[in-house]
Amino acid sequence: MNPIGLTLPNSLAMHTAQGSSRGGGTFGQLLNQAVSQLENSQNQANQAITGAMTGQMTVTQAMVSMSEAQSTLDVATSIRNNVVQAYQSIMNMPVG
Repeated sequence: MNPIGLTLPNSLAMHTAQGSSRGGGTFGQLLNQAVSQLENSQNQANQAITGAMTGQMTVTQAMVSMSEAQSTLDVATSIRNNVVQAYQSIMNMPVG
């Protein structure tokens, strides 16, 4: 797993792989993939905490898993904030 936790595919490679068709739902697929990765990261952290409490994992492993989940959540929150800010900027633009 990378330090951030979210692995976003290269958009040019996605576009090339799908041909020249636009509107194929690539943004939706990308968003679904990112949310799934975020959910998986959170689930792994929960499992690691449970494993540490039952003695199946060390506390260090649980802390690393929690840190990765927190980093993934921080990135997702930052992306969401930037998207909302961009949306608000577009909505505040004057219409010719």
